[in-house]
Amino acid sequence: MEYHTPGVYVREVDSGPKPIASVATSIPGFLGLFTHEPPADAIAITGTDGVRTVTGKVLPRLVDTQGNISGNTEEAVTALTQAFQLRRPSVRNVKKLLELNGHKVSIGKGGPGKTKITAGKASIEIDEALLSPEGKVMTDADAAVEDLLNQVHATFAIDKPAPRSARDLLEVYGFEFQQAQGTSMSSEYSVPPFAVTNKSEFFRWLQSYFAQYMVETRSIEELIGENVDDPDEAADRVFEALTSDDKLKQDFRAWLSQPSVLNFVAAVNGFYDNGGGKCYVYLMGTRDLDVSIRENQADKLGLYAFDDCDDIALHAAPGLSFSQQREMLEHCETRKDRFAVLDGPVVSSGDMDIPASDKGYGALYVPWVKITKPSWYVGEQTIDVTGPNRRKLRRPVKNELAVPPSGHMCGVYARVDTERGVHKAPANEVVMGITGLTQNINAIEQGQYNDRGVNVIRVFKDRGTRIWGARTLATKSDPSWKYINVRRLFIMVEQSIMNGMQWAVFEPNDEGLWKKLQRDVRAYLMRVWRSGALFGATPEEAFYVKCDSETNPRYLIDAGQVNVQVGLSPVKPAEFVVFAIGQWDGGGSIAD
Repeated sequence: MEYHTPGVYVREVDSGPKPIASVATSIPGFLGLFTHEPPADAIAITGTDGVRTVTGKVLPRLVDTQGNISGNTEEAVTALTQAFQLRRPSVRNVKKLLELNGHKVSIGKGGPGKTKITAGKASIEIDEALLSPEGKVMTDADAAVEDLLNQVHATFAIDKPAPRSARDLLEVYGFEFQQAQGTSMSSEYSVPPFAVTNKSEFFRWLQSYFAQYMVETRSIEELIGENVDDPDEAADRVFEALTSDDKLKQDFRAWLSQPSVLNFVAAVNGFYDNGGGKCYVYLMGTRDLDVSIRENQADKLGLYAFDDCDDIALHAAPGLSFSQQREMLEHCETRKDRFAVLDGPVVSSGDMDIPASDKGYGALYVPWVKITKPSWYVGEQTIDVTGPNRRKLRRPVKNELAVPPSGHMCGVYARVDTERGVHKAPANEVVMGITGLTQNINAIEQGQYNDRGVNVIRVFKDRGTRIWGARTLATKSDPSWKYINVRRLFIMVEQSIMNGMQWAVFEPNDEGLWKKLQRDVRAYLMRVWRSGALFGATPEEAFYVKCDSETNPRYLIDAGQVNVQVGLSPVKPAEFVVFAIGQWDGGGSIAD
């Protein structure tokens, strides 16, 4: 800054480290599936009235994929009318309506203030405030439009339109035809993930999701007994009816009671039972429940639906198949900012198949847990267990259901993170909100599970049901990442530094920048060390940060890179507490 006028000036200076905030560590994204049967023999026709876009489905025997009417004209008109909720007062083009009814008309100026419709020797004059000389309706008042159509119909019958295409009929109601395509090419139903913070919010979201799903897949008149033009208003009406309409309530309960939806709902509820806070919920409707959950990224389906949820740190897909769990684990390993919490089978053996993980971005838990049957659940739960494991199954009693444990585990993660920190292993913790387990695994049996990185939930007579394992699925492939708390600590530190250091991009790459980077990262790691997350009596024993000419030689500077080396010494859980006990004769130390 240059100074020209005498006086007092204030100049702000960089006075210290730019603080790095730790990212969230316990916000999960829950992914669930439900059975969705789209009309495979339907044509989706999309039109717009300039304000909104509406899609309706009709049978291909009535309308083809070009939008042309290929079947019975009267049936096609009825189907299009229902699909687009076309109401008589919504007519916007009387000339087109007359033409579709077979009248060769001319419309123009009539007497003063009148519009004249002529066909052969017949004619009629309409107030031009209602109908323009071009045949367009000039009012939005339903009663006025009805009166106009009644006047026209008295001279020219307009009750049996015979369009040749969907485009013709939509034009009568002010819609511009956009496209017609087979719906069998798109079998998934999906809406973006939604953030909830408690059980009440979650249940309201379930009701809202179901209402929207009903509106988009069923006839509005069938649902609430009347037509509603606005889809949002229709969804609100269905949402309200869920508490009063017995048929809708029954449909909602049946939908919730689908095994895949039950697992999803129980997981989120289990998350809150064990101390969870914010989470993202996402349900995808699909014809095949074994579908890949790693869908096309451009469509934002499956795991990619969570791409815009930047604060997610955990992933859970309760009750999904082995291949789907492997996809979730691979997704987390690719992103490197999320940890997968996976479920084993209902009952298991120590030599069961497990998904692979080279760097420990996921953990697997067995067995399933039992919960009290929810009030909305209808039907009976069937558990398919084959082979010798059938004898190990502890079947739920009449008022219990067996559900995957991943949601409850995410809740324990959140509770431990809040009370102790992400560096504390989420183990030796009581699992809340359950009535029991589907299988009892004893200490001798657990050895085989533990050696392979499978965490066991066990029942202790005097200490309740506890998580008795803290290992990742990298136990065999890379033992340096075998503990859950170590991997999650590194995810937190890496993401926090990455987010907090964005200011350095495009800064001059010189010693001044190197010192600032070293200062800021060191200040952050000092806080991490003081929280008890790093091993060492002094900061020098717990971590190091190096950014100088040695880590940044000239060829890297020319490539536009600046390199900061960071080393951490994480605390690891005392998994095996060993006491050496022997006889003592009062002398020196104990000898074997």
